[in-house]
Amino acid sequence: VWARDSWPRQTLEPRGDVQVLCARASKHPFCPAPFRAHLCSVGAMDVGEPAGSLGAAIGGHMGDGVEASGMSDALTSAMVNQFAREFSKGSLTLWPQFVASARRYFNVTHGYILRKCLWQVAPVTSTKKKSHDGEISGDKDWTSRLFEGLEVDIEEPDLYIPTMGFVTYVLLCGLIRGLQEQFSPEVLSATTTFAMVVLIVETTLAKGVLFTVGAVNMPTVDLAALLGYKYFHLSLQLIFGLILGRGHMPQGFLYRLLALGFAGSCGVALWQALRRIARVQSTSGQECVTDLHKLVIKGLPVLQALIYYCLLPSWPKPLIQAASAAVGAASAAVSPEAATTTIALAAVNASAAAAAAGGS
Repeated sequence: VWARDSWPRQTLEPRGDVQVLCARASKHPFCPAPFRAHLCSVGAMDVGEPAGSLGAAIGGHMGDGVEASGMSDALTSAMVNQFAREFSKGSLTLWPQFVASARRYFNVTHGYILRKCLWQVAPVTSTKKKSHDGEISGDKDWTSRLFEGLEVDIEEPDLYIPTMGFVTYVLLCGLIRGLQEQFSPEVLSATTTFAMVVLIVETTLAKGVLFTVGAVNMPTVDLAALLGYKYFHLSLQLIFGLILGRGHMPQGFLYRLLALGFAGSCGVALWQALRRIARVQSTSGQECVTDLHKLVIKGLPVLQALIYYCLLPSWPKPLIQAASAAVGAASAAVSPEAATTTIALAAVNASAAAAAAGGS
């Protein structure tokens, strides 16, 4: 239709089904503008009009099957292009939404990171008062964290410290395996996969339990961030272990005290956050549900401490233990020969004693 002036003209009787099809196509929202203009020019916008001009315009170019096929291809192409534009427009809007959501968890400062890390090690109840919300000229503390102009509590989760702690934990596990001369690139991938699976399973279970006891408003991202702080404590324990053990398994009262302190602070920090964040509280007014919610709030930190212990890697053995093990293995390898020599000497002495007795 668009190139009818250049096509050879033939005589073809118009058909009513072609007229009806063209009339419906002209009213379709995806009908191309050039095709709609040609339909208007031949007077085929209404089904009841004569189809002589339409037959001369369309039927003079090719057969009925070719006409319907060409129009169908044009409509299909227009619809596909429309869907492609809608898809591209929708996909482009996902990135700004993701950035806006992630900004809440990564909008931190150096002062806040220092204060948050100290609070994770010593999770005491914060007595710091917030600055006046909404004051443009109000003095803001350099250790505070702001979101949309408002200062948030220290117990509110962020994703910067858990993410950095997770990466540091994986690298330290690879370093410890390297000290044992067992490092390979697969160690990092295996450690990352195991730690991520543990976090996902733990978050899923905690989300289900909290939802059961009435805490339906707790976002999954916030819960994963709270449970991810244990990798920060694990990284601290591994760093102090490498320093105190000088590359080998740390021993002594000081390291055991530090390990117990980091595990305890991990659980207490989670308990402080769960009991103070409003989104974690139960929305049900039933007394039995409230009591069960309190038990869950106290039980999750205990589970966190157990998982913390399971995520600790195996340390290289100290030099003294390694040397003792090597000596023990060598003595075990030599002991059969020593036993054979002892038996032979005993037999020689017995025969000599018997000969001496016979001569006398």
